[in-house]
Amino acid sequence: MTFDIRPVRDASSRLGRAYMELPFELYRNDPSWVPPLRRSINAIISGRHPFFEHSRGEAFVVLAGSRAVARYLMLDPRMYNEYSRRAEARIMMPEAIDDGEVWGAMLDHAREWARARGATVLYGPRGFSPMDGAGVQIEGFDRRATMTMMPYTAEFYARRFEEQGFRKHKDFVCAELNAAAFTTPEKVRRVAEIARKRNRLVPSRPRNRRELRRFGAEVMEVYNQSWADHEEFRPFTEAEMRRTVEDLLLVSEPDLVVALRNDAGRMVGFVLTFPDLSGALQRSNGYVGLRTILDIAREKRRVRHYIINGLGILPEYRNNGGTAILYTLLEETLRRRNVVSAEMTQIAETTDRMLADMETLGGVVTKRHRVYLAEL
Repeated sequence: MTFDIRPVRDASSRLGRAYMELPFELYRNDPSWVPPLRRSINAIISGRHPFFEHSRGEAFVVLAGSRAVARYLMLDPRMYNEYSRRAEARIMMPEAIDDGEVWGAMLDHAREWARARGATVLYGPRGFSPMDGAGVQIEGFDRRATMTMMPYTAEFYARRFEEQGFRKHKDFVCAELNAAAFTTPEKVRRVAEIARKRNRLVPSRPRNRRELRRFGAEVMEVYNQSWADHEEFRPFTEAEMRRTVEDLLLVSEPDLVVALRNDAGRMVGFVLTFPDLSGALQRSNGYVGLRTILDIAREKRRVRHYIINGLGILPEYRNNGGTAILYTLLEETLRRRNVVSAEMTQIAETTDRMLADMETLGGVVTKRHRVYLAEL
């Protein structure tokens, strides 16, 4: 079969529409898939995402005749490579029909694109930053996707990557907490209480959405200092931080964000919890207008499943009881909202401490995503 691989630069063009619509066609009857926000995809295609202020990327559609059979985004993460002294490229948002020739054409082209930019390894799926979620799903297909925070992919994606010579790099898991049975262990509570008094740490929550915006900016500053020992980390730019804060304002509420502050008022740790708005996002079909905003507002009031997708603490407090305090505050947040269950997302299998904490809190792994790599 002959394929035509075309770059996509205009979201309103025929190719741009094909890029946008392909996953909607692939997952049309799949109740576990949650659509991406179309405006976000448009911004990516048009190069308006803040990632492109310091790095490069290019979107592609694979055509078989006039039919779009695959789409993907190639990334040259220059800022990350400079920060981490690596030479990697990434494939992001790969979507394709279940056909070996299609996958071969897509991933062969991805390798060529990466080599041409000096990369020595190609990772994927992997996004702009750790906030974007990563991997193809390999377990938990009966579970609905975690909003747009972790990708949902068909079961055959992993097999197709492996057939094309990609091998496992790392898995990320999602774990569910049953809030009815969720109680912070007494040992953790004692450590938390001692740490609070010794370090003079106090919890702090924004009182309204205006304060939530300010909290969001502080959270990003703490993130930049607390996640530096993670493989995927590189500092967020000011523009990326502003974008992340705007996303936070869309999906969260003031009382779901809790911070730890020292006696000088400085934020030293945080926990971010979100109501699971997947149902509203499915009904939106990817569009964000007044109807969707109102539906999201209603969903926030009635949903009883929540998502924990942000926890950070400055290194000097991490082994000094600070993490224990954050877990007690997390329990308090869940109980205040009468949460039935909560999902901890994107826990890397290489983070032994986080995995141990998840088990201590009674978490049960429900989903697994795999990032692949290919040496070039």
